[in-house]
Amino acid sequence: MNYSNHSLRTNLQEWKNRLYRSTYQQLGHQIKFFFNNIDSNKQFSGLILEAISLFPYSKENLEQFTEQIQNGDEFQFESDIDQTSFSYQVLKHLFQELKSYNLHQYTIFIARDFEATKSKIIEEYISPIIYYLHDRLDKSNSTVFLLEKYKKRTEWFTKKELTKYYKTADKSYEQIFEDDLRLFLFDQGVDYPFSTPSSASGRADIIGEIETDDPLIIEIKIFDRKKGYGKERIKEGLTQVIKYANDYNKDVGYLVIFNMDSVELNFKTTEPNRVFPPALTFNNKTFYFVVVNCLASESASKSGTIKEIEITMEELTKK
Repeated sequence: MNYSNHSLRTNLQEWKNRLYRSTYQQLGHQIKFFFNNIDSNKQFSGLILEAISLFPYSKENLEQFTEQIQNGDEFQFESDIDQTSFSYQVLKHLFQELKSYNLHQYTIFIARDFEATKSKIIEEYISPIIYYLHDRLDKSNSTVFLLEKYKKRTEWFTKKELTKYYKTADKSYEQIFEDDLRLFLFDQGVDYPFSTPSSASGRADIIGEIETDDPLIIEIKIFDRKKGYGKERIKEGLTQVIKYANDYNKDVGYLVIFNMDSVELNFKTTEPNRVFPPALTFNNKTFYFVVVNCLASESASKSGTIKEIEITMEELTKK
């Protein structure tokens, strides 16, 4: 399986390489190409919008910054998010003022020669944006890695035991899987996978790392039509994880679905089928669906034809 963020990280590096390889005549085109790609990608644009919402700058601020750049002033930032917001908004402001992407022709950026000018533009104003996006993608990618590892661990080794607990329980079915996933996350180095603090939207199943400034939001749902847990249960879970992401100002959330039904769940997204896990971009935030096929049943040779249930993003987001 390929992780959904891998190609995005590769793209970022390639776009930066293109900037460095640009000639004097090409640089403006490549800068335009870079920002068009950032703005047209929902995940990237969502991360940028998050940075801007935390550190917004008025037109007056941006004009003052331009003067400070002209004077050679140094800037201090609270965080990488602040620097990203600054770099993005300042450059966008200059594109509008210049009506051009040829920053290397603007006197405030000109250094001893073209190569030095190009390096200054890239390293001081574009690289902070790239680093910020890389770091945020790395964070979600490492979580996806852990969830895929948990999926394999469960499907290969522990689903018989979990199925036994599930079938003998008479209530709190999701608590069985929540406890199992919490223990796994703790064993994998997520130091605080136990907090379930209340937010404006209620209480999430797992808000890992809540004691840090970068909480991890995971909602757990069961798919089991015999118990009345069908597509609506998944839709309910997505609605909850979206609300928790908004409450905690996060751009990524995870819905882990324990499939206790003798069917295969097929999420139809705009991403290629080979990408793990399927994801939905909604309101500039990204939500991942991780299906754990947890029902211990007969071997494949005895179970007959497996039915597939298709779940579309339209079904999950329509009112």
